[in-house]
Amino acid sequence: MPIYSPITNKIVFSGKELEMCGLSPAYLKRAACGQKKGEVYCWSSEKLSGKLHFQYDSLLPKYKTMLRNMFCNKLEPEVYLKNQTNGANNSVLTAIENQLPGLIQIDGNELKTLMDSQLYTSLEAHQLARAAAWLRMLNEYDVKRVRSVGYKSIVDFQEAVFKHVLNEQVAHQAAALIRWKKGTITSIRVLLRNATEYKRDGIQSLIHKGVGNVNREKADAQVHAKLIELASNRVKYSWEDVSMMYNDWADEVGKPNMTTSAIKSYLNIPKVKRVWYYARHGKLAGDLELQPLIQRDAPSFPDALWSLDGTATQLYYRNEKGKMASDLYIYFVTDAHTGAIIGHSIAYAETSGMVTEALKNAIDIHQNKPYQLQYDNSSANVSAAVQALMSNMSRVHFPCEPYKGQGKYVEGIIGHFQQRVLRKLKHFKGGNIATRSLNSKANPELLAEFVKHPELLPSFTEVIADLKYAVEEWNARGEKRDSFGRWIGESKIHRYETIQHEKRAKLNYFDKLSMFVTTLKQPYKYTTRGIEIEISKKNYTFIVPDADNVGDFMFANEHLGEKFEVRIDMANPIMCTLLQKGVVVAHAYEKERYAACVADMKTGDKAKQVAFKAKRTEFGMNYSISELERQMSILGELKATGTDGLGWWDTDKTSENARNNRMEDAANGITTGYSDLELKILNIGQ
Repeated sequence: MPIYSPITNKIVFSGKELEMCGLSPAYLKRAACGQKKGEVYCWSSEKLSGKLHFQYDSLLPKYKTMLRNMFCNKLEPEVYLKNQTNGANNSVLTAIENQLPGLIQIDGNELKTLMDSQLYTSLEAHQLARAAAWLRMLNEYDVKRVRSVGYKSIVDFQEAVFKHVLNEQVAHQAAALIRWKKGTITSIRVLLRNATEYKRDGIQSLIHKGVGNVNREKADAQVHAKLIELASNRVKYSWEDVSMMYNDWADEVGKPNMTTSAIKSYLNIPKVKRVWYYARHGKLAGDLELQPLIQRDAPSFPDALWSLDGTATQLYYRNEKGKMASDLYIYFVTDAHTGAIIGHSIAYAETSGMVTEALKNAIDIHQNKPYQLQYDNSSANVSAAVQALMSNMSRVHFPCEPYKGQGKYVEGIIGHFQQRVLRKLKHFKGGNIATRSLNSKANPELLAEFVKHPELLPSFTEVIADLKYAVEEWNARGEKRDSFGRWIGESKIHRYETIQHEKRAKLNYFDKLSMFVTTLKQPYKYTTRGIEIEISKKNYTFIVPDADNVGDFMFANEHLGEKFEVRIDMANPIMCTLLQKGVVVAHAYEKERYAACVADMKTGDKAKQVAFKAKRTEFGMNYSISELERQMSILGELKATGTDGLGWWDTDKTSENARNNRMEDAANGITTGYSDLELKILNIGQ
């Protein structure tokens, strides 16, 4: 290690240390002798405590470099020794400095004064009282006292206090221990000035003069109530009007007048503002302005969170009548990790069918399954059909809290998509109506030109193509722009498709087939019309057809009025499966419809209608009569001629022929077709 020679007061290194750098003892001895004889001038040496030491300044540069690297952390020996000395002194001083916070004592009277003012919360009062304690320490410790506790000078003591003040006033942390009347203290000069003011005015020096000691003293309970009443009025009086009405009231009750600025300053104290702001501006505005936000980490991998939402396309086009229109909606399925638009659908209104189509689009293209789905509370998203689909395709899904757009990743993506991609199209109608930026609005003269010449606008087919191209352009964008405005880095869609993660789930063929087949939450009753279900604001009627595909008489005969669980493909609702207690009962198909007038009839419709009417007769009154006859024969009121007495289908040929004759006579309009006994059973003509 380098040391200062007590003889020459120069930095020297021992021969042992030079040997550690690779020089031999013989060489060093010869060099010292050569220096004494005047043969060389680069090995000045002296003996300290009987050992040979060489002066650092006299050595050749290569030996100096070796010594610096080996013993001085590559620093010059003089700098190294000074650092070592400062380090030792600082370690002692640090130990003393660390004791300062323990010497701080809050004055109970000052704390009571702050609390009684009703201007601060309990935490704020304690923070101000502790700040006052630091200022009091600065005023109480003179030169003699700071030296008695280990400081060399009053300046060192003040710097030590300043360091602790900086640490305790960290305003962006919840653990801040002190606060000041205005902002934070960033220099020792300001801290000392505060100490001087505290010595003169006491705790009052820490109460912000801007919101005013004087004006705050005026704000007693009655004044406070009056100001709150005026500020919270939903009419939203201007601050000048609030000031005028307050001062008129103050003159009547003998209170001091207050300036407009003083009233505004008082009402904008956070604790006071929280009282009137909600009543004046409403809950939504109050939450956005006053409630703290949760900081959340973005999803860590693709498919961790799909964020869904729909919006107006904000594009004009030429409809089938040749008129200017802008009535299209687009629904987005976005990946929150990459910001990619992985699925979308376009329609005239946001319906559950539109949501289903967008989700199917994302599944068909990428064949990935989301871990979580995020959406809003619109009727399209919370419909029973879509909720069943979401439960089937994700592990977790739930709507965002209403009016909390900060938590919906898709809203930011939609905003940027409109302003950075769609706005480049000449038929872009502008951003949201609430936007203030002129750059986000369409040129009114260009729109006027489209009104006069709608033929300049794209057609319906062309605007659909524009939207598809816009989505592709968005997905092709990189992570950031370079200095020339070009996108650099991997594109959004490339990152979505290539990033691997253990929790990403790839769908196979059978998964895709069953993905949109969902079991609806509520059971459905099988009525005379069949099973009626509304999907995407369209009504579907399903029946279990007979073997001849004419009506559902056989199934209805057994199950009319019963309730069934329904499993259906939401993306292609042409049939459904009916279950009871999880067991499949039958498969139902969309009910066939018949034309109401001859002009609308198709080939074969008439034959189907005749067959349907015949089956209605067979399974209607005739079925009822035959069953009544069978039951009465069991009781003995009718004599059954068959072997088991179960009814007309087991009678002899003569009786059956007579029955057929009656039915033919009825068909020809000659008789009613019923026997005397049947007429008695039905109470006809009695």
